[in-house]
Amino acid sequence: MDNLVIGMAGSGGDGIVSAGESLISSAVADGYFAIMTKSFGSQIRGGESSCRVRLSTKPLHNPGGTLDVAVALNWEDFLRFGAELPVGGRTVVIYEARTGVQPGHLPLEGIAPAEAIAVPIAELAKANGGDRSKNMVVLGLIAGWFGIGRESVIAGVRRKLGKKGAEVMEGACKAFACGIDWAAAHPLAHPRVMDAPLHPAGSLLLADGNDFCAIAAIAAGCRFFGGYPITPSTEIMQRLDRELWKHGGVVLQAEDEIAGVGAAVGASYAGTKSMTATSGPGMSLKTEILGLATIAELPLVVVNVQRGGPSTGLPTKSEQADLFQACFSAHGDALRPVLAPTSVADTFPTTVEAFNLAERYQTPVVLLSDQEIAQRKEAVIPFDPAALPVESRRKPSERELDDYKRFRFTDSGISPISHPGMAGGSYLAAGIEHNEAGDPTSSGQLHERMLDKRFRKLEPLRKRRDLFVIEGDAHAPLGMISWGSTAGVCREALALAEAEGIRVKLLVPRLIFPVAEEVYHEFLVTLRAGMVVEQSYQGQLYRLLRMYVDVPPEIESMARPGGNPFLPEEIVARLRTYTLALQRRHTRPFPE
Repeated sequence: MDNLVIGMAGSGGDGIVSAGESLISSAVADGYFAIMTKSFGSQIRGGESSCRVRLSTKPLHNPGGTLDVAVALNWEDFLRFGAELPVGGRTVVIYEARTGVQPGHLPLEGIAPAEAIAVPIAELAKANGGDRSKNMVVLGLIAGWFGIGRESVIAGVRRKLGKKGAEVMEGACKAFACGIDWAAAHPLAHPRVMDAPLHPAGSLLLADGNDFCAIAAIAAGCRFFGGYPITPSTEIMQRLDRELWKHGGVVLQAEDEIAGVGAAVGASYAGTKSMTATSGPGMSLKTEILGLATIAELPLVVVNVQRGGPSTGLPTKSEQADLFQACFSAHGDALRPVLAPTSVADTFPTTVEAFNLAERYQTPVVLLSDQEIAQRKEAVIPFDPAALPVESRRKPSERELDDYKRFRFTDSGISPISHPGMAGGSYLAAGIEHNEAGDPTSSGQLHERMLDKRFRKLEPLRKRRDLFVIEGDAHAPLGMISWGSTAGVCREALALAEAEGIRVKLLVPRLIFPVAEEVYHEFLVTLRAGMVVEQSYQGQLYRLLRMYVDVPPEIESMARPGGNPFLPEEIVARLRTYTLALQRRHTRPFPE
């Protein structure tokens, strides 16, 4: 096998997520490409937890579809994850024997897996490493049956548990070996073994989206973060708290979401590249101050790691339903760029680009990540961060400071920006409309000219072709548009469809707003059928595009809410349906 998808579920305290992290760490250390996602119930303590780990000898774009291996420490918790851990006819199901379920009567709604194996996991753990070693037994079973991580798992355990004492470490190693032995004594009916990795051991990085976002912010020159902890963005603040001070920066954990963004806007006014991060409920609270940053033309990066909504919604599940909020949650006419990364690796350059746009256009920029990208772990090919261009705001020259007008009307709409303490650069930055010098005004004519200035300066952004990726047959009659984490599923669906001879192409925007009408028009002009694939109930990107682009009626919305991830196979099935419909339409005789 060159690809393996493993899903595990159990109760809080079973160590399921810890097992997944050990598995992906060892696999990446060995040279495998890998993606790990994790999911929890929304309880503060206890409850169910799950993870899925996909391993491959080739680069990956998404966590995969139907599981090859399913591990259930108890069925009640496993079944709560539903579509997140799909079992099919090729799945090997490994489950706790003491659940009392017979292999031929699994509670899987009529699905017959390839093989079902009841293992006395708790009993083996208790006899070899203690009650808390069930996850190590599971890792041993996986290593024994599928040939993954025999040496590297142990090496990782020794690094991780070495500080907890020899007894704890040796107990974990014993439980792992016990799992391997049990697998050897009970071989699979149809053995499956992973191919050897193609990349050398130690040649890949293991990172998650929130970590990459924080480190990219530092690389882009961010020196102030103001925020408030909220799932699933908190790790950005935590990582910056550990690292930013080393680069002369400051992290402020404010008393609430409003204070966090207010401090970030104040730091930007003072001349510092600034950032805040939140999720949907916090974004709602930050909206008014984002309006202040817009009218005062202050650079700011706002990260929204999307989760299921509205309100508290599904705080531990991924969703792409904050797009309308990112684009339109403002009083008055306010335009701000919205960017979205498509993977953990893509989070780094997209974050740097967000800072560049904020500085160049002197505006708040929203970076729309989502829970899957932000909290999933992913193997990344190392790259040189210094190769990414970094921009800073345009400051006034000495000549411009002689008669400084902060909001001077220019051909580009961009005015040089000073900071407190710059001789001759004092000005009023307020939330009220103003003239070129920053003095308050109630003139309707000036208001119109300032609105034109703030909108016009972003016009070049609509021409940025490099913020879009188009893959597949350029002249294909079928097409897909997708963004964020869902784009990775469509990338795999594209490859599967092309292997079947289906002519299809895919458009993936990193720039979501303002809408680049020309890019979409050129993509859509060849299409006779297709869909916009996204994880929101309303199909928000589809509706947004229809506001600005003449979307053909043959292009449909393929949308669903959070907690229900797309599978590559179901997207390919929709493409097959379109292909058959086009063939029937082409062969239908014309009426006489």
